[in-house]
Amino acid sequence: MYEKLERYEVNFIPGKGYEVQGQWKDDIHDIRTRIVFDYLTYKVREAEAEVVSAPFDICQEGVKAIKELVGVNVGGGYMKTIREKIMSQSGCMHVGELAEYSVTAALNCAAREIPDSLDAEEYNQRWAFWQHAYKDCCIYFSQENALDKFQNDIQKVFQGKIEGA
Repeated sequence: MYEKLERYEVNFIPGKGYEVQGQWKDDIHDIRTRIVFDYLTYKVREAEAEVVSAPFDICQEGVKAIKELVGVNVGGGYMKTIREKIMSQSGCMHVGELAEYSVTAALNCAAREIPDSLDAEEYNQRWAFWQHAYKDCCIYFSQENALDKFQNDIQKVFQGKIEGA
C-alpha cells in the first residue's frame, strides 16, 4: 500500500500577498515549500523549500531550484517555467508539484477573503483574469457570464457552510 499526503495552508499577509505553505509527504519523503504570491501583480515574491526527509542526500540540492520562481508572473507560462526550472535534471519533481498547486490554493483563499486594500472593481478584474485562465478546464468558469454569477454563487456557498456549522 502507498499513501501520500499533500497539504496546503494559505495566509494573507497584508502588504505582501498570499503565503502558501505546502507539504508533500509519503513514507520516504517529507518536503515543504513556502511561496508568497503578490496578489496585485501575480508575481512570486518569495519561494523556499525544505527537505525534512528524502531518500537521497542529493535531494537537498534539488529543492533549491524553487528559488527560480522568485519574480515569475503567475499566468501564461507559469507551469512551463515550473517544469523547465524546477522539475528538471537539477530540481525536484515533488517541489514542482507543490509549486503548481500552491497557485490554486492561493486562488481558493482569495475567493474566500477579499483583502481590504482591494475595491470591488479591482477584485472583479482579478477574477476576470482567472475566469479566462480556467475557462477551458473548469465547467463552472466555462459557463457564459460565469464572472457575473461568481459573486452571488460564492456567497451562497459560504453562507451554507456558516449556517450548517
